[in-house]
Amino acid sequence: MKRYILVRHVETQGNVEGRLNGHTESPYTKRGLVMKERLLEEIQAIHQRTPIDRIYASPISRARIIGEEASEVFGVPLSVEPVLKEFNFGIFDGLTTAEAEAKDPEAWKKWMGDYNFTILPEGESYVEYHQRLEHFIREEDKAEENQTILIVAHGGTVHSLLLNLLDLPLDVKWHFEIKLGGIAIIRCPEGYGILETLYAPKYE
Repeated sequence: MKRYILVRHVETQGNVEGRLNGHTESPYTKRGLVMKERLLEEIQAIHQRTPIDRIYASPISRARIIGEEASEVFGVPLSVEPVLKEFNFGIFDGLTTAEAEAKDPEAWKKWMGDYNFTILPEGESYVEYHQRLEHFIREEDKAEENQTILIVAHGGTVHSLLLNLLDLPLDVKWHFEIKLGGIAIIRCPEGYGILETLYAPKYE
């Protein structure tokens, strides 16, 4: 049986400032560094119960660093996959919502009216984003069975992978809260996904 452990990165400066950090790099805060160590402890506890066979991570540093450290500690191979990057906000990437609206009010209004299908200037639509992750997870499903896969990525990426694995429509993503440092574990016994748990360790 295949099992997926989906992990969102911990707190960054962009999170604190309320920025649309898609492909934009953003360093961990002091709190984020503490959270990272606690998150790695939690992943290690999971690894001890159900050994992790492979690790995937987004190349964006806030996710990649966690994947690299987990790989080193557990002695498990890491694949850095560009497809796991966060949503590409295009011209709005790295901005606050107020800054984004001021930069291009028309594009912002259009996106707010239909974020699923509106393609952001120099960016993508949420449907495109969801489809690239669907392709990734379907290809992964074809690979060797009876493995536990750790994927370290972003809030939007974890949302999309979760929906794809559970075969749920895109619009229900708001029913799942993926907190910073959050973990979702999904097992796939017969070609379909079952959500075992969705939680965030205690970071305070």
